[in-house]
Parts: sequence; structure tokens; C-alpha cells
Amino acid sequence: MIAPPRPPAAVAVDWNGTMVDDAERAWRATRTALAAVQQEALAPATADAFRAAFELPMDAYFAALGVPADVTGRCVDAWNVAMAESTTTLAPGALQLLSTADALGVPVVVVSGADERVVHGDCTALGLTDLISEVHGNVHPKRRILRRYRSNGPLVYVGDTRYDVAEGLTAGAWTVAVDFGYGSRSDLADAHTIVSDLRDVARLLSGVP
Repeated sequence: MIAPPRPPAAVAVDWNGTMVDDAERAWRATRTALAAVQQEALAPATADAFRAAFELPMDAYFAALGVPADVTGRCVDAWNVAMAESTTTLAPGALQLLSTADALGVPVVVVSGADERVVHGDCTALGLTDLISEVHGNVHPKRRILRRYRSNGPLVYVGDTRYDVAEGLTAGAWTVAVDFGYGSRSDLADAHTIVSDLRDVARLLSGVP
């Protein structure tokens, strides 16, 4: 496992599939969103099928499923509403990562393709509001925001998809991929490090090999 810069100026994290373990929620939201635009037949049959087909940004994902271009925007909006109305759980080690960064005085910022209301709602429900410095939602491409933080010093970025890895590397961030999110492990090979538990990132921030 390659060591990150110490101390980083900030830790940026993707949200869905990275800080929260919500592939099942996202699959259900996808089915709800497709039903809202009368495209139920395009819905992935299982959560595993959802993960296999998922890509970012969300409008590209729905387009790849076959949703007509004139309703992909409505589909994304319906997906965000369904996500915001659902509950979720923290990903493995997420609280430890946030607590460690807080103890080290390293700000944690969320850079997500999802609507900010989804992230803020989850943070409130999970009691994380005080551990998150800023939330950037509906962000595409993510490199735009990541470069802003990278300009302040070394940046660690954590995500769960091939898109996240590419955006983190392009922005010059030390890029971590988690293998429990929406992407497959084979999609994440270019990351500096792949982890199965965010405690590993917390340990590395603390200088523990």
C-alpha cells in the first residue's frame, strides 16, 4: 500500500458508495427514477446488475441504459429525490476516517455527483455534520473542484468508481479507491491504493503502515 502525503491539506471524498454503503439504495432509486419517466423496462434486475452497469455522470448512466435524451434530466432529478427520501448506513471505517481527520485538523470535503440535499440529509441522519467541512454536489467533472483543493497543498481523494479514480489522478490527488462501492475492483486498478475498509485510510493519515 503506497503511503499518502502527510499531512495532506485536505481529504476529499466521494459520497454514495464511498462514505455510505448504499448500492442497494441506489439500485432502488434507479428503478424509481425509471418508473417516473415510464422506462421501467430498462431497470437493472438486481443490485449487482446496477453495479455492473453504473457509470458517472448520472445522465450518462441513464443514457447508457437506453433512456431517451429528452428525459434523462428528469430521470436524474427523480433519482436524487428517491435517494434523499431513503435511509442508508455508513461504509466500513467511514466514521474512523472522519474522526481521525478531525483529530489531525485535516478538513474533509465531499465532492459528489449526487445532489447536495442527498449528502446533507445523510450527514444529518448519521450525525456527521460536524465532521464534514464542505459539501459540493452535482459536480461534473470532479477535477474542477478537486484542483481547487489541490492548489492549497497535498490532497487525498477517496472514491469508488473508475470515473472517481480518473478524476482524482487528473487533479493531482493521492487517489484511494474503495472496492465495496458501485465500481468493480478491476475498474480501480489505476488508483494509488485500493482498500476494503476506510480504517486503512485513517491509519495511513496517522502514519501507521
